This record gives sequence, structure tokens and C-alpha cells, in this order.
Amino acid sequence: MHSRYHANKNLTRGFGLIEMMVSITIVTLVSAVVIARHNTFNGAVLLRNQAYEVAFSIREAQLLAVSGVNPSATVAQQYGIYFNTANRNAYVIFRDVNADGMYDSGDVQIGPVGVIDQRFEIRNTYYLVGSVNTAASNLHVTFRRPNFDGRFRRGTGSGVAVTSSVYIDIARKGVSGNGVGDVRRIEVTPTGQVAVTTY
Repeated sequence: MHSRYHANKNLTRGFGLIEMMVSITIVTLVSAVVIARHNTFNGAVLLRNQAYEVAFSIREAQLLAVSGVNPSATVAQQYGIYFNTANRNAYVIFRDVNADGMYDSGDVQIGPVGVIDQRFEIRNTYYLVGSVNTAASNLHVTFRRPNFDGRFRRGTGSGVAVTSSVYIDIARKGVSGNGVGDVRRIEVTPTGQVAVTTY
């Protein structure tokens, strides 16, 4: 009778303090990993969406250019988009009134200034010289009817023509690395193709 009582007492025993602490630690670690992965995934999705928004703005300028002519103009109007890395959170869609391929005085801004989400920035705008990335702190991308071809100029004043593809890197602020989900690259080719890729 006495041994049967001790056997039943051992069967009804629950978690001990150490076992409960181990269980809570495991649940906490698993939760932390899931939350961290979720935040990383959300950040990557938001960055991708921001890059596509800028790419769609470039495509909008392209469509404006090929869709019509200003009736008072003797030549087809050019439309474009302007990036200035001194202001890493904004870009401008414009009508190039004097058709010089540059956003300058006299040109007409189309719609409000495009604004990058405060968590992201326009990290770089550049083009390739051979296989070397060459920064273009002022980058003008324009399009003119009748075709979809991209025309690129860099700098201010009269600017300098760029004949290669141009690239705009949209990046997560505060992250200097180029890991997956940290940078998205927009490429605009001279033939007018616009693509978004992971850096």
C-alpha cells in the first residue's frame, strides 16, 4: 500500500521550475527568430515596392512622351525624370520644353515631386564606362516620340550625354551592405527597357 501511494504521487507531478524555464526560453527564441524573419521579409517587400514605384514613374514619363504632341510645339515634346543624389528622397517627372534632355529652368514639372518612403533612399545613380560604375549625381532620363528609346544626360548646365544604360539604386536607409533585401536596382537601357533587379 505504501509503495502504491508513492507511485501515484510521482505520476501526478507537473513541470519543475527548471523544465518550465527551459520551455519558456525555447518558445522565446523561436518567437524572436520568427519576428526577425518577418521584419526582414516585410522590409524586402517594401523596398521592392518602392523600387517598382520609381520604375513606374520612369515608365509614366516614357508613355507621356510617346502618347502625344503639344499642339503649339513644332517638334514632339520630350518628357523625363530627374534624379539628384543631393536629395536622396525625391525625384521629378518633367516636360522638357526646350528639348535639351535636361531638367532646367523653363521645364514643366508634371504632378507632385515623387517622394521616396522615409525608410529608403536613392543611394546611387550611375552609368557604366566600360565595366566601371561612374557616378552621376544629377541624372536626367528623357524620352521623345515616336519611339521608346531612352536619352540620358548627366550633370547640370548643358550636361553630358550618356550612351550606356543608366542605373538607379534604391536602398534601405542605415544599411551600408548590399545584402538581399538591402538594395534594388532600376536599369534603364538606351532602347527604353526599364527593369528592377536585386543588387
